[in-house]
Amino acid sequence: MDRLDPGVREVISIISEYLDETDNLSNLDDFADGNSPSADTPTPSVYNHLSANPELAKKLHGELKDQLKHHGEVHVEDVREQQGPIPEPNGELRADIEEANATQIIPKDADEDAETEDSTRIDLPENSVDLIVTSPPYWKKRDYGIDDQLGQESEPDEYIDNLVAALEQWRPFLRPTGSIFLNIGDTYHNKSRVGLPGRFVRAAQEAGWTIRNDTIWAKDNGMPSSVKDRLVPRHEHIIHLVWNDDYYYDLHGYADVYGNGSNPGDVWRMNHDLNSGGHLAPFSDELVQRAITLACPPAVCTKCGEPRTRDRKRGLTNLDTSRSQAKRALEIYEESDLTEDHLRAIQAVGISDAGKAKQFQEGAGENSKEVQELADEAKEVLGGYFREFTFPQWTTAGWTHCDCEEPDYEPGVVFDPFAGSGTTIRAANELRYHAWGTDLDTSNFEKNQSLARYSE
Repeated sequence: MDRLDPGVREVISIISEYLDETDNLSNLDDFADGNSPSADTPTPSVYNHLSANPELAKKLHGELKDQLKHHGEVHVEDVREQQGPIPEPNGELRADIEEANATQIIPKDADEDAETEDSTRIDLPENSVDLIVTSPPYWKKRDYGIDDQLGQESEPDEYIDNLVAALEQWRPFLRPTGSIFLNIGDTYHNKSRVGLPGRFVRAAQEAGWTIRNDTIWAKDNGMPSSVKDRLVPRHEHIIHLVWNDDYYYDLHGYADVYGNGSNPGDVWRMNHDLNSGGHLAPFSDELVQRAITLACPPAVCTKCGEPRTRDRKRGLTNLDTSRSQAKRALEIYEESDLTEDHLRAIQAVGISDAGKAKQFQEGAGENSKEVQELADEAKEVLGGYFREFTFPQWTTAGWTHCDCEEPDYEPGVVFDPFAGSGTTIRAANELRYHAWGTDLDTSNFEKNQSLARYSE
């Protein structure tokens, strides 16, 4: 079960909730094998139960359809193929959650001036975290019964103030190239939408943070509602914040995994995870995987803290052959006498056949005429398919190294200040990154389960 794709696990979780209502599951193997009951075998109790409860069967069908709709296209192996060279950690992958108030944490090596009466030093030093992925408690949604918890403030602006103040507590942990992906939901108060995501964005900007994206998390299997006079919310916001402009970002790898090579945009369609143990508000493994693919370096030098970044180059023949025009263009080229010099000339000249040849090739006056002649030859052979070679896809030429004499690389570090049941930790470990968390209640996290699943 632990080795199954998260989407398959969720389907099994959904089915199990329905099967729990039946007493006799002795014939479940027949369903797994695709066998119909024989004439002398009683009809399976699951079939009887669902046949006798058509509304239950209809609901089961709907939930399974929603769950399967957005799973199975991207697997962990797909992400791993694009994430770059992950070094072997010096020891075990980090995977644990410390009991602490996320709004009061300070690094273990912080100055004494950083201490307050309520502060807690945790087992992470300054400038050690590459990516924070977290989902703080939503305002006025759930009371976890713990003193000083975030989310139970009397006014929404007080909640936003406390959340932005928490960002300031987390900033010392981040490397200069680090990012925060923060999932924030909205709510209704006095019949009106409160607008918490917008309030948070404005307050974070005023505190000095840069908002790189306000991504919409669209989910088809949101929580049910009995409301009759408005639509049920089926989206939340994922805010990408950075403190410095030179933050790590691998759009190339992300686009290859989630966008077929092109920028897939700022709407993430994915369901929340239902199998959450005892935790009340789980979020999606896929959410963490997407954030890591975008913003967590696969390797960081332990001496200077510089991440390895993707070194890209524009290819010549690596066209998107899922497009029929590109596929045909490649076929014509391969059947012709054209050379790679012709393709380089195409890229220099561009679609308009003017301007780019001079801009990129002329320099001190050399060979722009030759480039134009090669481009004209190529166009004569390729015809209308000429333009397909103008902007071929980028490829990975390798990964950069820092300037240290003997660099020592470790996997990137992912941190979740509101770790809950450990979704962030487990998803990061699955991709072979270090991960750490804090929470006021650590009872829902199982460290052994996390590492056992993802250490191979």
